Amino acid sequence: MRYAVCIVLGLLIGIIATVTTSNVLDSKRDHYPDSLMHVMGHELGAAKTAAELPTCNDNRNALDKLSMLSNDIIIAMPDDGEPDRVFHQYAKNLHEKVELARQSDCANRKQAVTDIKNACSDCHRDYR
Repeated sequence: MRYAVCIVLGLLIGIIATVTTSNVLDSKRDHYPDSLMHVMGHELGAAKTAAELPTCNDNRNALDKLSMLSNDIIIAMPDDGEPDRVFHQYAKNLHEKVELARQSDCANRKQAVTDIKNACSDCHRDYR
């Protein structure tokens, strides 16, 4: 019985130490890049939903937010010394696609939002 109590107590102390260490390490991590990607995904979803409606719903609000957020990608993903030319090109391409979507008319809006999604997928394919 004494051994069972010691084993259970040892496991409990180990679990508590593991959870505490995990929380401390996670608090040191920069959550801005993940948060930026989640917000951009939400706004892209809102723009896509609005573009797919039969009536031409104005999704410029979501596209304006995407434009603003796409400017922050380089800030959110800092370089470790040497700038990554390919990543910068992906970010520039995304920003250009967002600006084209903002200027598109209702007939071309659905394709423009798809182009933004493809620009995101291109970068995620190489950097995720």
